[in-house]
Amino acid sequence: MLLSVILGLLLLSPAPVVQDTLKAATISSTAGSLIVPQRITSRELESASGLTEAIRRFAGVQVRDYGGIGGLKTVNVRSLGSEHTGVFIDGIQVDNAQNMQVDLGRFGTDDIRGVSLFSGQKVSPLQSAKEYSSASSLYLESAAPVFREGSRNNHIVSLGVGSFGTWTPRYSWEHLFKGGTMMRIGGEAVSTEGKYRFHVKDYRTYPDETIAGYDTTMVRQNGDLRSVRLDARLYSPFSAEGLWNIHAHFYDSVRGLPGPVYKRAGDYPLSQDRQNDMDAFLQGRYSRSLGRIWSVSGRAKYSFSHLEYVDFPELRPELSSAHFNYRNHSAYISGSAMARLGTRFRLNLAQDFQYDYLDADLMDFAFPGRFSSWSCVSGVYSSGPFEVSGTALFLEVRDFFLSGGERHQARRDVVMPSIVARWKPSDKFSLNGFAKRSYRMPTFNDLYYTTVGSKTLDPEDALQFDLGAVWTPVASGRHSLNLRADIYRNYLKNKIIAVSTSNQFRWSMYNLGKVAVLGSDVTADYACKVGKGSFGTVLRYTFQQSLDKTPSTLRQAQDGAGSGTVDIKWNGQIPYIPLHSGSANLFGELSGWRADVTMFVTGERFTTSANLPAYRLAPWTILDASLAKSLSLKNGELNLKLCLNNILDEQYEIIDNYPMPGINLILKVEYSF
Repeated sequence: MLLSVILGLLLLSPAPVVQDTLKAATISSTAGSLIVPQRITSRELESASGLTEAIRRFAGVQVRDYGGIGGLKTVNVRSLGSEHTGVFIDGIQVDNAQNMQVDLGRFGTDDIRGVSLFSGQKVSPLQSAKEYSSASSLYLESAAPVFREGSRNNHIVSLGVGSFGTWTPRYSWEHLFKGGTMMRIGGEAVSTEGKYRFHVKDYRTYPDETIAGYDTTMVRQNGDLRSVRLDARLYSPFSAEGLWNIHAHFYDSVRGLPGPVYKRAGDYPLSQDRQNDMDAFLQGRYSRSLGRIWSVSGRAKYSFSHLEYVDFPELRPELSSAHFNYRNHSAYISGSAMARLGTRFRLNLAQDFQYDYLDADLMDFAFPGRFSSWSCVSGVYSSGPFEVSGTALFLEVRDFFLSGGERHQARRDVVMPSIVARWKPSDKFSLNGFAKRSYRMPTFNDLYYTTVGSKTLDPEDALQFDLGAVWTPVASGRHSLNLRADIYRNYLKNKIIAVSTSNQFRWSMYNLGKVAVLGSDVTADYACKVGKGSFGTVLRYTFQQSLDKTPSTLRQAQDGAGSGTVDIKWNGQIPYIPLHSGSANLFGELSGWRADVTMFVTGERFTTSANLPAYRLAPWTILDASLAKSLSLKNGELNLKLCLNNILDEQYEIIDNYPMPGINLILKVEYSF
């Protein structure tokens, strides 16, 4: 195994000499990448009302939001699905017991110095094998503490209040030890009633010319949330002994699952279902140099998740509620090594292991376990303005589960190759491209959850092709203009579609035989400095034609004139992917003030691949604004921020029958000393 080789190198290593490349790779998990990612800086994060609002600004991204602060929030990149997007905190992937869709709503922005999005293959020094396996990767990079001269302690206290009875107090303490080790301990609580008014007007013409719908105003019920998040981090000093960090995380929440909104009679009950989540993990990373040629890195993580779901039978209240408990254990270890063979070639080796086990207090449950192994060999060759990287990743997955009272085993082995190239003739222009295969096994949630899973699901197989250009025509001291464009083609076989049914716990999973995606992302970023101030704008546009190409599926339906039946090919846009979408951000800074205005535009979508009028979701446009002021005080700094979301009070849905809030605000006061 590659891991044995790497550990052997660690034991036989000479006196370590930490090099600049190793420092950069440890400080930022995206440093030294062959492909330049889309990136949101800490200043942009500060202007956003939350992490998901900031990520929504990326080109080629759809954020699925089920409404309100407590609603599930996931990210879908280039129509590949949420599970194909790996979410990493400081270079280690976040795993989740519920559908492997990481709820981005549980993470704050206060301790994050940047968010980077890689579409396709990320190639950086000393990355883990799992990082090569993701079709796209979202990196959350924690910010190391910065201390004032002569001070070894920082304290940060903040309070946020907002619409729908929302309160978010937070406190963190940062300490610098004598040896240079840094520590941050902090916590945040969220409390919201989640009740908001929404207007629903929905009339649809069905194939038989029947018109049905409703026009009413309602109040979102059972959308409350109470959560606590605690984090503790240790950062090593820069030394010849290597670089390391340790992160402990705890999250606990109690929330209602309000369910979809349908046309209801006056006595039709709304969802009263409840869900409790507890997630905890302990992870660490260590990197060091073994001389002029070799550098090595190791990662380890243990995580535990407990999901408790209470299902109230609204239609038959005389029945007892169903009570489900799921407990997921996960252990992960990784080793990687990088060798510089001359001035032009770099070799990367990586070996990862992970074991997952799902337990539940249910009769006849499968009690599944999964052992996964990733083995990776990657090489990078550089010659002047040209760089190319080739990767071979071998994935071995073994599932163990109970069925019919007997223990069964299933195994999958797959090779995932990729190639990435970049040509950079000058500092102002570069061309890059990649070709990559990705393979995703159905998750425990997909296969084994009661009322959710489907044991007949096939693994997803994805091919990605991309060609992009980055051009900086203006880069003076006062003005900067960056232009970026990508065109891509994705092919997916047996794509797993997850559609919520009666609420955010119950899902319907099924495979689409073939999906073809043709897309393009275009970004223009302009900034200008005027005196002591600055202003700028970022424009993003995405075109995604994501078609269900399953060849054998035909559907019969009435045509619009009602003159008979017609064959409708199953060749429509796949669920929830708009053909056109984009965003525009305008900002300005002066004398400690910062103002941001952001507009998001999403075209029409459909809830099924049969793109009939009955399944159409209307396009929507929302406008957000924020105003922030920073004040320097004698013993600290005071920051004020006001965020106004959905200023136009747009009545819209990202997920069918899950109405989003109208106009709402968040006011935050933060004092650091």
